Amino acid sequence: MRRSTNVELLASTTEKLIRPFEAMALFLQAANLFSSAVNDRYSALGVRVVVVLGVLHLALAGLVLPHRGPLTRGRTWTAAWIAMIFVVQLLLARLLAPGDFAAYGTGVPMGNYALIPLGVFAFYPWGRHRRLIEVGLIVAVVAHPLVILALIHRWQLTGAHVRSVVMYAGWAVVWFLVGKGIAWLCRIAVRLETEALSASYTATLGDLHTHVESAIEEIEAGNDAREVAHRLRLLTAARRGQLLLRAGNVGAADLFKNAIRACGDRLRLVSGPQLGGLTVPREHAILLEQGLADLLKNVVVHGSGSAEVGFTMTDSDMTLDVRDFGPGLEPSRLDVSGSSLHQLRTTLRERGGDLRVLPPPPGGGAAVRVTVPIWSRR
Repeated sequence: MRRSTNVELLASTTEKLIRPFEAMALFLQAANLFSSAVNDRYSALGVRVVVVLGVLHLALAGLVLPHRGPLTRGRTWTAAWIAMIFVVQLLLARLLAPGDFAAYGTGVPMGNYALIPLGVFAFYPWGRHRRLIEVGLIVAVVAHPLVILALIHRWQLTGAHVRSVVMYAGWAVVWFLVGKGIAWLCRIAVRLETEALSASYTATLGDLHTHVESAIEEIEAGNDAREVAHRLRLLTAARRGQLLLRAGNVGAADLFKNAIRACGDRLRLVSGPQLGGLTVPREHAILLEQGLADLLKNVVVHGSGSAEVGFTMTDSDMTLDVRDFGPGLEPSRLDVSGSSLHQLRTTLRERGGDLRVLPPPPGGGAAVRVTVPIWSRR
C-alpha cells in the first residue's frame, strides 16, 4: 500500500532531523536522572546507580548525533529504547526510599523521563500501522505508573494515586501533541522548500534545454564548435550564478569556481585563494560575483589569459585582487564611460566600495583591486 504524501514528506524530513531530536530526548532524560539523584531520597547505592544511568544517557546522546539514532536503525533498536524507558522507571521505583515515591505529584519518580520520548515518537513516521503504534505507546506510557503504584502499594490505590495518573495522562497527550506539531511544521517546511526549488528551476534553468538544442543545431550547421561551447558555458555560468545568489548566504568558493568555470580554457589560473567554508551575505556576494566576472573577462580579452586571484577579508572590508600578465592597464581606462570596468567601479562606489588599478607588479601585467565593504557605509 502506498503511503500518503504527508507520511512521505515526513519520512524524508525525519532522515535529516531525527538525530538531533533523539539526542535531545536522551539529553533531557539524562538531566531528569541527575535531578532525581539530587532531589529524591536514595540509598548510597541508589544514588550511584542513578548517576551511572545519567552518564550512559549522555553518552548515548553523543553517539546519536554523528551516527543514526534508534528510530532509524530498525525495529530492534527502537524496541530496545522503548523497553529501556519502562525498565529504568521500574528500577527507580525499587531504589527510592519508602514514602518518597510521589514527590513530583505524578505518582511516579521523574515522570518526564517517559514523557519526553513521546514527542520524538509522535514525530516519527511509523508507516501504515502508525496510528495503532502511537495509541499503543501513549496507553503504555500512561498505564505504566499505574502498574508501578499497584506493585508498590499491593494494588491498594487511593484517589490521590488515580488523580496523579490522570494528570500524568494529560501531560502524555501534551508531549505527544508537541511532537505532532513539530511534524506538521516540518511538512510545511518541506513543501515550501520543494515549491521554492521548483520555482528556482523554472526561473533559472527552464530554458536551458532550448539553448542546448540550439547549440547542437549550430554545431551541426558547421559553426565553430569552440565558440558555441563558450557561449553555452557563459549561459550555464549565468544560470548557476542566479541559483547561488538566491540564498541569504553564498559560499565564496562556489562564486569563485563559477566565475572561473565560465571562462573555460580561455583562462589559466596561476594561483587562487583558499576560501574553505567561508560564506558571504547575498548583497555582498552580488558585488563580488560581478567584480570577479568582469575582471576575469578583462583578463581573457585584454590580458594574456593567465591570472592570479587573491582574496582577503578584514573586520570592515573584503578585498579581491586580480593580476594578469598582459600589456598592462592604464588607470584612465576606468574613466571611459560605458566600459564594463567603469560601470563596475560606479556600482561599487554607490555601495561604499571601490575599484582601482594598482601599480604594475614585477614582471609586468595589470593588477586591479575590488573593495567591498562588509557593513553598508552611509
